Amino acid sequence: MTAARPAKPIPGSFLGRLSDLDRADLLNAARPRAFRRGASIIVQGGHSDSVFVLLRGRVKVTLDTADGHEIVLTVLHPGDLIGEFEAIDHDSGPRTASNVALEPVDTRAMTGEEFRSYLDSHPRAGLAVLRSIIHRLRAADQRRIDSGSYETARRLARLLVELADERGRPTLDGVDIDIPLTQQELASLIASSRESIVRSLRSLRARRLITTGRRRITIRDLDRLRRQADDF
Repeated sequence: MTAARPAKPIPGSFLGRLSDLDRADLLNAARPRAFRRGASIIVQGGHSDSVFVLLRGRVKVTLDTADGHEIVLTVLHPGDLIGEFEAIDHDSGPRTASNVALEPVDTRAMTGEEFRSYLDSHPRAGLAVLRSIIHRLRAADQRRIDSGSYETARRLARLLVELADERGRPTLDGVDIDIPLTQQELASLIASSRESIVRSLRSLRARRLITTGRRRITIRDLDRLRRQADDF
């Protein structure tokens, strides 16, 4: 069986930022690794420095707090890197977050040493890593700003617009967003409560901005939702 390989890297992802040659060299140098849904790819507190290139499926990045709560930091998509921080800064200590497969996942894996060697021989790939990290940090900063400034309904609307712009799939009914998170995980992602998420989804449905299914949201009018995200 041929190992999974993205036919068309998602624009803006790490793989999407690489040249064709740099991308081919990376995938050829790494080893196929598959994970079932719910499997831990990286464990918070662990001491590995492996790096994974996500080719299929999605992965949640979580942080376990001292009082036993799980915080969802972000969701990684095909084309993203997993575990690059500790591989680049290999003296930084144990893993600071966990990475868990939200669905069956295919990756390519490298040791930290192999990844650093690849970056040494492919300097433009290093810039792609940096740009991907900056994009992720900006998104995290924006969510922190939103959490201190906006109600849950507005934060949720802004997140849905972001997901639609980056990963949405146009359909006859609007823009489909496949969200592999539970309502509790979605609430954690935008620093809210499950009860607030339920009320906010109900409000967006009542405004005829969205329809919802099992872990799927269809935005019926993206331009109107974009305006509403600034006006709630």
